[in-house]
Amino acid sequence: MARVLIVGAGLAGLSAAIDASANGHHVVVVERSSTIGGRGTSQNKEGFSLTFGPHLLQNKGPMWELCRRLSKRKFSSAAIRLDKVEVLGHGMIRPKGNISRVVENRRALKSKDQSHPIVRAASFLTSWSPDYLGRIETLSKSKLLVSNEGWIGLAGRLAAALDEIGVLIECNVKVESLHNYGVKLNNGKKIEADVVILACGLSKSRQLLAEVDQQRTEQTFSGLSKITASIIEVGLDSKPLRERQVIIDTDNHTTIVDYTAIQSRLSTHGSHLSAITVGGLKIDKGETRFESQEDRMEYLESFLDAQASGWREHIITDLRQEKITIHENLGNEIDGFAFSDKGIIMAGSWVQSDFILADAAVHSGRIAGKNIGKAQH
Repeated sequence: MARVLIVGAGLAGLSAAIDASANGHHVVVVERSSTIGGRGTSQNKEGFSLTFGPHLLQNKGPMWELCRRLSKRKFSSAAIRLDKVEVLGHGMIRPKGNISRVVENRRALKSKDQSHPIVRAASFLTSWSPDYLGRIETLSKSKLLVSNEGWIGLAGRLAAALDEIGVLIECNVKVESLHNYGVKLNNGKKIEADVVILACGLSKSRQLLAEVDQQRTEQTFSGLSKITASIIEVGLDSKPLRERQVIIDTDNHTTIVDYTAIQSRLSTHGSHLSAITVGGLKIDKGETRFESQEDRMEYLESFLDAQASGWREHIITDLRQEKITIHENLGNEIDGFAFSDKGIIMAGSWVQSDFILADAAVHSGRIAGKNIGKAQH
């Protein structure tokens, strides 16, 4: 049995804790913020579970499988319907009454022809990147889901499972440095551990590891490509998207998702819109379309004005963020065991995985938790 300290109580950290504990290790989780869940968290306001941008779940993916396994409570979700997804300038992905277009779009999605506008739109919706094609089949086969619990509910399932088996999660704890005995906190306190799992994000992990081995850190974290976004979440007492569940503007990397239209159990009235514009700043990979994050947010608001007419007059509650990180290192993921000889494992959506976004975070966390022996001194 090893003493395992997990830094970060996001989806990767919670998943790592579950598997490490299941494999007989003594586990403690520390989190620098006051809440768990990381970017997968949400805020319940006026009956709406507001998140930091659209969060979509892959049916039978790592997150789905783990939540189903941990709880006897029925896992309720609903899939996005292709006949209700509009790609601006090209209509619905599966237009009703237009068999030839349905067949054309289906063939394009199956072939993953990136020159086809429907394929680019599907790629963006499923990954928040027009270049990542790995989850197109998830959308095509109606396996891209919205949960009726909100993301705080899903993270809550993981936390409840840890609480049941006696794993301690301490919030408002900041790790200052890594040492051969474990970690030192910013208040001077030391926590001893045989293995440390860094599930605290790429930037913080890189900062901590640089003090352990500067040269290896520079080599491991070379060629990074951050992608950010601006988001607006609003709970409305109206339904401005009418029958549409999703609207995609591929050219400007912008999407509006109506959670309520997809999963009616989320609200008994109105709509819950989650709008996002991805990239476009100098710090992002690709062309620069916006001079500042303020300009990007202004564009997103104007897009809502155009596609969800009158939304401003029907707001019940809202949440806005000019800049959040969507991808920390898409396409150039890092080996989670690059520092295993130092007793350190890394976990997160930026670690090598066959999955992406939340599923990658959960998958990498579980891999870390199952392979503690690879990092023991």
